[in-house]
Amino acid sequence: MSGKFENEFISKLNGKISNDDLKVVMQELMLFAANYDITEKETSIIPYEDVVPDCYKVYLVTKKIEGTSPATLKTYNFYLIDFFEHIHRPYNQLTTNDIRLYLYEVQKRTNISNRTLDSKRLVINTFLDWCFNEGYIQSNPCAKIKPIKYQAKPREPLTDLELELIREACKTPREKAIIETLYSTGARVSELVVLKKSDVDFQNKEVHLFGKGSKHRTSFINAKMEVALKKYFAIREDNCDSVIVRSKKPYTGLKKESIEKVVRDIGVRSGIGRPVYPHLIRHTTASSALNRGMNITEIQSMLGHSKIDTTMIYAKINNNEVKYNHQKYIV
Repeated sequence: MSGKFENEFISKLNGKISNDDLKVVMQELMLFAANYDITEKETSIIPYEDVVPDCYKVYLVTKKIEGTSPATLKTYNFYLIDFFEHIHRPYNQLTTNDIRLYLYEVQKRTNISNRTLDSKRLVINTFLDWCFNEGYIQSNPCAKIKPIKYQAKPREPLTDLELELIREACKTPREKAIIETLYSTGARVSELVVLKKSDVDFQNKEVHLFGKGSKHRTSFINAKMEVALKKYFAIREDNCDSVIVRSKKPYTGLKKESIEKVVRDIGVRSGIGRPVYPHLIRHTTASSALNRGMNITEIQSMLGHSKIDTTMIYAKINNNEVKYNHQKYIV
């Protein structure tokens, strides 16, 4: 019961104090509560009316404290609220078939792909697994549902020619700075959004990134990025510390959607015939590095992946290189 008390108490503080303070309070409360037996006060039985479980807010606060990004929390919330609104049953009375029927119904209702459907399954399973581990339910009914199979589309990085056409399509120093920074560092668009001038170390050719999972990492500056950034910084008349800023007053840091639009427009002007977006450039960075001989574990570190399997998804291995090395080594 003390664990439930601690979690619900912390949820009440969400938004009132900083994340760092939340962590400190949680740690101190756990140590203090360990010396007490806490029981929940008995109340009269209230019919089930609310579609959202009482523990859901606790779950979101817990994920926030663990460092889950705002974008990921937004996705969790979108998927789970739809789940709660359509199952018509308290979460602690759910059966495996209830969840199967929901997954069938949601795909039919929204016409989503199997890939998106499996993402929903994973989010539901993660939530119910947390409920089980925290003692809110006796078992996780979603654990018996196997991953939903889907046909994964091969991720095609930009070719060297396409990358050069994109570079030539840049009209302004800001556009050039965005493209070269994304490519040189392999940064996520969310990392570019929060990147500050003070994070850029031209002397040591390093960039200090803060991104997914609230993790810090170091990436590096190539010659094209250095030239592009210095030209961009030289024409700016603002005092904003953000690396990429709005082109008009107020000169504040450019938001995620705005950077994506800039990159998308550059892609259209390049005439390469397919959509261009920041993550495609990150994917190209990984593939280019691997095909030019960079060690896969070094690429993993540069991209900030906790698992090397994720790096392998980004890094498309050139079959011609594999064939050459096969002839070289398998004799």
